[in-house]
Amino acid sequence: MRVVNQQRTGRQGHGAPVEGQSRADDVPLKPAYGYRLRRQQHPVGVRGGPRRAPRGYRLPDAERHQIRARYDLRERQLVRALVAAAGQPGDAAENLAGQLEQRLDALVHRAGFARTVHEARHLVAHNTFTVDGGKINQPSYLIRPGQVIQVRPERQCRPQTVVAASGYAEADVPPYLEVRPDEFTATLTREPRRQEVPDLREVALTVAPG
Repeated sequence: MRVVNQQRTGRQGHGAPVEGQSRADDVPLKPAYGYRLRRQQHPVGVRGGPRRAPRGYRLPDAERHQIRARYDLRERQLVRALVAAAGQPGDAAENLAGQLEQRLDALVHRAGFARTVHEARHLVAHNTFTVDGGKINQPSYLIRPGQVIQVRPERQCRPQTVVAASGYAEADVPPYLEVRPDEFTATLTREPRRQEVPDLREVALTVAPG
């Protein structure tokens, strides 16, 4: 099988392919190079989301490492949160706190349905929770004020959920979250403030010009 270009080859006669003509066993060039052309438009390291913070915003290394450890995030996930926070009006640090704390896996952990954020992410990914009655399996899903997180009835007897719920303590629940352990529900009543977030109280969270 021979690959030829569909455009004029510059040769005429003696069976040379011309514009608009090709032999039965010829394959057009354009589809064969489609993948390569797409890779040129999206180089390696650029596809799949931003890797760098938006211009004019950055986090010091110490704060970045603390946030990644406490929320169990990859660098790309933290950058995405910073990009979203920088695009919102108001204080960038407060916006970033909301982007991090309103994640479904973070609120599941705050509500006491999981002992760690990593465990919460595992439970969310395995369809353990619903949001306003609909199944959500994306740990990065952002909960809006007024939305209700609930453990699915058929999952409420699972060992992981039972053990985590048994250690529920009302004093540990932040003020922006209303938890009803007997119903296995948690409601985000309002947007969290940075000083109210347990994992961010000791982090300066300085969003400085880069």
